[in-house]
Amino acid sequence: MTNATQPGTVFTLTIDAQQMNVRFRPDYIEGLAHFEFTSPHEPRRRIPVSETGYRSYFAPMHKIEAAPSVEEYVRMVALALMNRESSPSAEDANQFTLL
Repeated sequence: MTNATQPGTVFTLTIDAQQMNVRFRPDYIEGLAHFEFTSPHEPRRRIPVSETGYRSYFAPMHKIEAAPSVEEYVRMVALALMNRESSPSAEDANQFTLL
């Protein structure tokens, strides 16, 4: 069940000198958090994790809680997503255990 009343956190993440907004909603669905990566521009422009300027991503809460911070976790996620898009081999996909 979706927890629509759960407060979210919005912060800016910079990767390769490109900014993107990240909205983090913990326990969006039982045991899963929801991240939304969006372009800070209107209209949306390409961001490091999406050609369209928007990307949705769900992650297990226990992995986020084990990370040094939410920001550090989402940075690792973004780098992994970028790596998958640039080199989608099985070897690369298995390299990242956080996804």
